Amino acid sequence: MKPAVSIIVPVYNVESYLSRCLDSLLGQTLSDIEIILVDDGSTDRSADILARYAEADERIRVIRQPNQGQGGARNTGLDAASGAYVGFVDADDWVEPAMFDTLYRRALATDADISACDYNLVYDRRVVPHALGLTDGTVSIAACGIDRYWLDKKFSVVLWNKLYKRSIIAEHDIRFDAHGEVFSEDVLFNLFYLLHTRVVTAVPAALYNYYQREGSLMHSFKPDYLQKELTLVEKFRIYYEAYEDQEKTDKMTAGLLFDRVLDNSLHNLENRSGLGKLRDDLKQASRHAFFYDSMRRIAGDPGTWLPLRGFALLNSRGLFVLSGIYLKAYHAATRLKKRLGGPGLPA
Repeated sequence: MKPAVSIIVPVYNVESYLSRCLDSLLGQTLSDIEIILVDDGSTDRSADILARYAEADERIRVIRQPNQGQGGARNTGLDAASGAYVGFVDADDWVEPAMFDTLYRRALATDADISACDYNLVYDRRVVPHALGLTDGTVSIAACGIDRYWLDKKFSVVLWNKLYKRSIIAEHDIRFDAHGEVFSEDVLFNLFYLLHTRVVTAVPAALYNYYQREGSLMHSFKPDYLQKELTLVEKFRIYYEAYEDQEKTDKMTAGLLFDRVLDNSLHNLENRSGLGKLRDDLKQASRHAFFYDSMRRIAGDPGTWLPLRGFALLNSRGLFVLSGIYLKAYHAATRLKKRLGGPGLPA
């Protein structure tokens, strides 16, 4: 009999965190699950830990493969999944006991294509609870507008706080980038899936714990970050060519391009790149056909946080040095606020 939920966990050299993650999955109040653990060529003791857990619980299936990256490991998990719904968990994170029971019951009650929850941002010395600030509700994409839903970002971007219908993934052959062409493959996966989504539902409970560890992929410098982010925008444009409302696609492109440029700039600052690197990357991004339209739209959007509108305004006028200085000062201020316990960048 097929399980209600398939939980896919890509594993690569996470021996220090793996037991915490697996214990949280085996402790789920929803017992009708399968746990697909894809060992993506680990060279530490992760394989031994996986074997021990698989021997103890028949719901666990371990697949070992040569290293293909996180996207490739998730694709392998999707190929093996048999549940009505699919969820993803990162091996250095952990989930609350009721997570998959809560999301599954809500998905059934609303016939939602996506069922989402809030999450906690966990650092070694502090926790930011309810990072998204989700409210309880169910949304019709047709009524809300696909562009408004995506640009709101409340529960449209991250991957691991959701359940997805496996039937939609299978019917449209939705997969993660496994060739290293994009960095934020979870964002692209969500965009692809969104095109085929009718209903999204959310619960306000923070049921996922997103651990911020030093040395993780998210915190290492990537010299090709910008190019991969711009490639993501182009892949989105190609996938949405068949969408009937070009104006909505253009709005989504503008917001997506701004987010990718901002993320690249913040990535540079987190890795202590100088002002010259910020300026050069902004100049490179400005060659994209939608760059200036994107910046003008964001600068004039009252729904965008005011400091980010300032960054967009400077870019819309080609003032890339000033834009870099502005973002650097803003970034330093938000880091200070975070250390003092105040709000930092919006989630």
